[in-house]
Amino acid sequence: MTDRERIMATWRGETVDHVCWQPRLEHWYGYNRKLGTLPERYQGWELLDIYDDLGCSVRYAGRPLVFEYEKCSLRAEADEQGRTTWYETPIGTLVERHRYGEHGTSAQHSKFPVETLDDIAIMEYFLADERVRFDLEQFAAIEARLGDRGVCQFYFPRSPLMRLIINFVGFERTIFLLHDEPERAQAFLAHIERGDDQMFDVLCASPVQVLNFGDNIDGWLTPPPLFERYLMPVYERRTEQLRAAGKFVHIHMDGALKPLLPFLPRLPQDGIEAPTPLPQGDVELEELCAAMGGKVVLDGIPCLYFLPDWPLQDLEDCVLRLLELQAPRLILGVSDEPSPPADIERIRFVTELVADYRS
Repeated sequence: MTDRERIMATWRGETVDHVCWQPRLEHWYGYNRKLGTLPERYQGWELLDIYDDLGCSVRYAGRPLVFEYEKCSLRAEADEQGRTTWYETPIGTLVERHRYGEHGTSAQHSKFPVETLDDIAIMEYFLADERVRFDLEQFAAIEARLGDRGVCQFYFPRSPLMRLIINFVGFERTIFLLHDEPERAQAFLAHIERGDDQMFDVLCASPVQVLNFGDNIDGWLTPPPLFERYLMPVYERRTEQLRAAGKFVHIHMDGALKPLLPFLPRLPQDGIEAPTPLPQGDVELEELCAAMGGKVVLDGIPCLYFLPDWPLQDLEDCVLRLLELQAPRLILGVSDEPSPPADIERIRFVTELVADYRS
């Protein structure tokens, strides 16, 4: 079987010759390529060639969604320190800033665009002006670039609460907004949800087969009361909509999961991406797999095990346990990606373990 065939067979619950192995090397590659620290054998190589050499599959290769505006505009400028983005509307402009991390290969918010109650109205105007379309030419180009390595899949803008926490407002201000101004907070969330209707219509009509709720869930940011009230209803509604259009969907949950374990079997999505067991996460691998309720696990190997000074035996033990506990409802990968100092030959080591494994 090709990796493309393995991926779709896994989602459909069909038999595969062995599980698909998708380590997501993009951050490792981008960082080391920029610093000139790629392994000698990979100097000058393109990323897809490295995937081929290591014998593994590609998960993400682009997002063919285009966001357009009639009355508003989104403008960004970058320098060595970071990136500034302006949300420009006829009723005002919001400013967002990201500060680059070491060597400019990662970034974090230093200023969120929504800081006051008055800012909410400007963001609502901006979102109401947003239109989404699916770029069929870009989709075809992604599929051609992937070939048999994978299928075109991607994440779309986060669910309303997670967009407040991660994109628009920040965690602390979001909590104060929900507590101190509940009516305004509810209206803002409802506005985002209504605005997403058009995007989901576009996704449903698109030829893409697998989609990801890229919410980056962490049980300490969205503890059970928030998760049940603000996220579960959105997941149920949108997953039903996508499923009715023949799509498979998964959700990115790469943080603390212990508080949310009871919700995992109830989640409507077909799979969970990047759940991270101990010693990096906060749950045992066995209790994590037991909570899946038949869902596909994407990833599951803590990225710590790919560090060059971590015992190789721990990596082998984890992979074999995952295969035993979760295969064939498993697309093996690294939670949440190999870090820049990872020993890339450990990727090849897992490739060989997967190929040799017999249940």
